[in-house]
Amino acid sequence: MKNIIHHKTLREQVADAIRKKILYHELELGMRITESELAEKFGVSHGPVREALRQLEQEGLVVYTRNVGCSVRDISFQNVVEALLIRGSYELTAARACRGNISDKAFHEMADILESMKNMDGSDFTEPIIFDNKFHTVLIHEAHMPYLTKAWNSLDFATFFTFYEQADHKDTVTMRQYNVHKEIYDIYLTRDCQAICDIISKHYKNSVEYMVKEKKIKEADFPFSFDIINPPAFS
Repeated sequence: MKNIIHHKTLREQVADAIRKKILYHELELGMRITESELAEKFGVSHGPVREALRQLEQEGLVVYTRNVGCSVRDISFQNVVEALLIRGSYELTAARACRGNISDKAFHEMADILESMKNMDGSDFTEPIIFDNKFHTVLIHEAHMPYLTKAWNSLDFATFFTFYEQADHKDTVTMRQYNVHKEIYDIYLTRDCQAICDIISKHYKNSVEYMVKEKKIKEADFPFSFDIINPPAFS
């Protein structure tokens, strides 16, 4: 098997560094970001910083405001939960669209991602975010619905901010990723659409309930119902 070494560009390295500063709460939500300060901090020119910030803008992590400049996206906990619930409903749609008939190619992709999750050591909290997104995106692609894929990709930031909310427990969160997704994978292998929808619903419910419990709030405190991630009943 050929070994492939990925050399990150300076833009990618700067983007990684900024992403981690947000994730570890070193850059707080809503905090203004200036190119000059970051360039000085990282010891690089303005160009790579500007390119990195544009990349993070596309990812939904930073925003540009007229006459203000760039700042970390100020997203509320309610918005994070909303985005996560919508992502769950998209995944249920994908499972139903392919009737649970997941391809062998998709299983190979998920198995590779699981192996990466298994090898995480907790030193980089961006890893579980990347692998989580990749794992769930595989099923979305199995639906072969371009608009669904576009809608899914538009909420990629939801995964980042879900992990952001759990940064205080990053080691625990990282270590449980393999077991959680291995359970999902094993159900996928059955190609039983009802069972697949059930495990997707369980996964998102557990994620939302964990975060809500940490915040010491209840579903009743939200202006919307969590029922959109309830699994459909098949006759």
